[in-house]
Amino acid sequence: MSNPPPDGPTEPLRPAQRTTVAEERVSGHDPILLRLEDTLNSLRTGLMIVGVIAVAALGVAIYSLMSQDDDGSGSRSGLASDSRVSELDDRVDRISRQVQDLRSGDGGDGAGDAELADRVEALEGTVKELAERPVPDATQAVQELSERIDDIASDVEELKSAQSP
Repeated sequence: MSNPPPDGPTEPLRPAQRTTVAEERVSGHDPILLRLEDTLNSLRTGLMIVGVIAVAALGVAIYSLMSQDDDGSGSRSGLASDSRVSELDDRVDRISRQVQDLRSGDGGDGAGDAELADRVEALEGTVKELAERPVPDATQAVQELSERIDDIASDVEELKSAQSP
């Protein structure tokens, strides 16, 4: 016959042997230090993962900033192009010079100058109103201003031709 196992399945478990602090220090396996070291290792691992994610996010951010405006035109969809804005700016400057020349001129009747001054004031008021109201489409606003500038340019030309016989 066989011998039964030394610990039967129904017998209570015996407590593990406890070692004293002196024995643990001599053997070099302090459980507190082992737990602290294990905790530090897992903290290092977590910080390394967070660091890698941060570096990847920084790389994506730099890439998006660098590739955001590669075409160099500065145009955005739905907005007026830089060349169109510079053309309008040049036209406004040219018309402004013409108006100043007409105002500073010696000849001509006062009625034409007063009419021109009234038109300029009306245009300034319109520009202020347009600046205060929200414009849903910038291209439409540029076209409206372009048409008004064309009207003023034709009025200036008419006044010039009327003043110089």
